[in-house]
Amino acid sequence: MQRIDSKTYKKYFSMRREKSKWSEKNKALAESLEGRGLMTVFGRKKIEEAKRNGQWYAPGPAAVTEGQIARLSALLEGYEPAFANFQAMPLPVKKTYTRAYFDAKTDAGREKRIAWMVDRLNKNLKPM
Repeated sequence: MQRIDSKTYKKYFSMRREKSKWSEKNKALAESLEGRGLMTVFGRKKIEEAKRNGQWYAPGPAAVTEGQIARLSALLEGYEPAFANFQAMPLPVKKTYTRAYFDAKTDAGREKRIAWMVDRLNKNLKPM
């Protein structure tokens, strides 16, 4: 968001990718815009397209479990200071790292993500 003055701002809406899922937050925003008469014809077309191709109804990601966090923690144990830094991270950050690891589709992908995580965690950085 960009402030225009003390009372107004503008918000940039980027073009959705063809197969992007609609989060509950984005669906609520779209409904709010429609309800306030601010939705454009183009926006309505994108919503109809998402409903037709199923992306509007696609479930969100499953919640990260404590067991998954523990499994990732065990994988990081051999890497110091990455392991210690991971242990000190707040729970939401641990969940983000954990989701990134378990969302990889292949073993090669998970290996690349561990390398990426270790690099960032050695510097005590959050995922993004």
